Amino acid sequence: MTTAIAYLGPQGTFTESAARLVTASSDADELLPCGDVIEVLRAVEVGDAERGVVPIENTLEGSVTATLDALAFDTDLLISGELELPVALVAAAREAVSLDEVAEVHSHPVALSACRRWLSKSLGGAERLEAASTARAAATVAEVGGPRLAIVNPLAAERYGLEVVARDIADRSGNSTRFVVVGRTLPAPTGWDKTSVVVFIEENRPGALLQLLEIFAERELNLTKIESRPTKHELGEYCFFLDVEGHLADERVGDALAAVKRTHRDVKLLGSYRRSGARRTTEAERIAADDAAYRDAAGWLADWRGRIDRSATPPVDPTEVATAVRNARTGG
Repeated sequence: MTTAIAYLGPQGTFTESAARLVTASSDADELLPCGDVIEVLRAVEVGDAERGVVPIENTLEGSVTATLDALAFDTDLLISGELELPVALVAAAREAVSLDEVAEVHSHPVALSACRRWLSKSLGGAERLEAASTARAAATVAEVGGPRLAIVNPLAAERYGLEVVARDIADRSGNSTRFVVVGRTLPAPTGWDKTSVVVFIEENRPGALLQLLEIFAERELNLTKIESRPTKHELGEYCFFLDVEGHLADERVGDALAAVKRTHRDVKLLGSYRRSGARRTTEAERIAADDAAYRDAAGWLADWRGRIDRSATPPVDPTEVATAVRNARTGG
């Protein structure tokens, strides 16, 4: 079976950087660039790739709706992991060029927006041309050359043989993109996990979202994300994407999801996987302690339920008692 990792291409994208971290390898043969998110998922579904890597959220731009919709409506693949990468942007050209000479700047619209102040200060007279991706911009500048710059990530500059003329040009530091790894399996719990689901409500009515949130609040489960998206069926009909701390195998998370399934039209599990970032020991210990208390309470209830004698005849017949009370009131 193939061990390739499909990713949102072309070569040189931030997603390729994420895919390389997933494989822990620099071997390009293990990576399969795809044209869009759907193509990535399809490659995994048909067996051309073992796993896929796609972007799902950015610090500045928010959720990647194409990924959310594809996971919710177009596939039964599952998220098996996530990772966050800082977005580093550089300005690169085919050959050394003075900023005063630059006539065109090529990049993805999001990257152009992220570098707006730098562009205004350093390249105020240059024309800004949008590309389908930062990698496409790098390819264009590498092919055409001349007084042109591409705003790209360092990997794209290296991949297309461009010379970096300015580094760290983003207006804000701390911009990151979250990527998810998709496959066919649910990984085992690690103690530092997240579960993602899509919930479809019965009808759009007052209190519908509150009812959903209360299920998690009653079990002291923290929701790290709540987002509504159209269901694609009727105008004004929405579903909710939720990320909840904890794993499907955890008692409280499992009980909460069962309650959601029981009280709502449908629930689709998107994955249960290790959270990105360093594991915070105290938080993991708190979750484990809370889960233990939840198991103890469930065990206490099960013990008392086990003492019920279902074969015994009730000592008092409720019908006879009701008849006696009625006769006493009427003097019968």
